[in-house]
Amino acid sequence: LDATETVDTDEDGTGNNADTDDDGDGVADSADAFPLDATETVDTDEDGTGNNADTDDDGDGVADSADAFPLDATETVDTDEDGTGNNADTDDDGDGVADSADAFPLDATETVDTDEDGTGNNADTDDDGDGVADSADAFPLDATETIDTDSDGIGNNADTDDDGDGIADSADAFPLVDIGDLTDTDSDGYPNDCDTACLATGMIADADDDGDGVIDSSDTYPLISLGELLDTDGDGIPNDCDTSCTALGMAADPDDDNDGVTDTDELSAGSNPLLTDTDGDGYDDSVDAFPNNDLKYEAESVDQGYKLPTKITVLDTEE
Repeated sequence: LDATETVDTDEDGTGNNADTDDDGDGVADSADAFPLDATETVDTDEDGTGNNADTDDDGDGVADSADAFPLDATETVDTDEDGTGNNADTDDDGDGVADSADAFPLDATETVDTDEDGTGNNADTDDDGDGVADSADAFPLDATETIDTDSDGIGNNADTDDDGDGIADSADAFPLVDIGDLTDTDSDGYPNDCDTACLATGMIADADDDGDGVIDSSDTYPLISLGELLDTDGDGIPNDCDTSCTALGMAADPDDDNDGVTDTDELSAGSNPLLTDTDGDGYDDSVDAFPNNDLKYEAESVDQGYKLPTKITVLDTEE
């Protein structure tokens, strides 16, 4: 008999018009998305289905059961479970490396993938993908280098002296074997002498210690390079020796052509001190009594003292 009321949803004796909680669910009508449904109070995504019945409360397309933030449509995943969704989190996996610098932002066990093969460096056995396992690679993060023979921090590909013995690879006969304390007069990588231990490294002794082109066995000065000095007979003694030359310990060759006749005697006789057979008759100046006459070579023999000419020209005469 109350003209101001017609419905009492929760049957609490107070009509809905006067009742501040019509469905009696403990949530005031003013805050209740479903004031007449005691089983629902909230509708987060405002789709008309209360959260209790709705399987995707925030309407973000991810079921509440798989949504780390079922009431936040802007977030669904919290990889590191730090309470901040991945969309807002600057370090999703919580490994201390910002997502922007992390090759694996969702994997806390990996951050770098040097060779970009999809496997992080921690798990990858060949980080730089150069075909050499990290365990055998002196530069596991540099695909252009794998070996550092002299352990100087510079890979052999870039190093100009791989063995670090002070001899550039381009001039070193053994660029990967350090010559150590062995003497190498001409700095060509060949040691002057090579004992058993030396041979075991793969090196051999230098046949030309001073590197002047005259082998030691024929070189009068095997440890002094001739340099630009002329040595006609290749005996390691320069034809001429000035002050600089003598300062090195050398002296001029008294017999430049090594024919057994001194330069002084050859000049006196008029023969060429730079030719072993001045007249080209097939007899060396040292045994040729006539070194400047290709028709004579022996003074004592009349029969053998003259050579027959190789060509005889007969002149026509009138009768």
